[in-house]
Amino acid sequence: MTKNTSDDMLEKEVNRAAKILMQISNNRSCTFNLGERSEESRAMNSLETIQPCREEIRACFRREEALRYTQPNKAFSYTAVDGKKSVVAPLKRRGGKLFKRICHYDILKRNKPSFFTLHCLVRDAAARLPGGVGTRDDVCVLARDSQFIVEDISDSQLSKAVRGGLDRLHYEDDPCVKYERERHRWTYLHGDRKVEDFEDDST
Repeated sequence: MTKNTSDDMLEKEVNRAAKILMQISNNRSCTFNLGERSEESRAMNSLETIQPCREEIRACFRREEALRYTQPNKAFSYTAVDGKKSVVAPLKRRGGKLFKRICHYDILKRNKPSFFTLHCLVRDAAARLPGGVGTRDDVCVLARDSQFIVEDISDSQLSKAVRGGLDRLHYEDDPCVKYERERHRWTYLHGDRKVEDFEDDST
């Protein structure tokens, strides 16, 4: 079957964006090592160990995000902010239809895809953590890059929603995140998997 022309163009644009993102990451002078990131954040009295993404990086992610949700029933490979690839699982199905979880309309735009939920927002953000690790505040920073989030929500609103999303993802049958209590950080567990590893999960 011939691929839809618009989808094909979007995929090519995403591939170009991923290359740009990797070049940007390779040329950045800042570190992606969590230990050094944590030291810098403590010096600034901040719970965030990463800075908000530059506009060009955010634009690259939004192209990938748009492509990812054209086929939500398939696994997808994002480009994390450190330039590495990180896979997210397909959305779960129930009765042959995409399973819709509780939507948080206070933080998500009304024109978002109907199946895009808080879980999608949080999982995508966690998948993009540099080195696959970071604090809850880091996940919040990356969650704001989504084109489906309400831009003017407060930090407290977002933090509360992300906290709930991480907790739920943590207790799934095949969790994609794990909390390390002694280090006060979250680890993304699916980053080293391949898209093919999730083929059985899409049905």
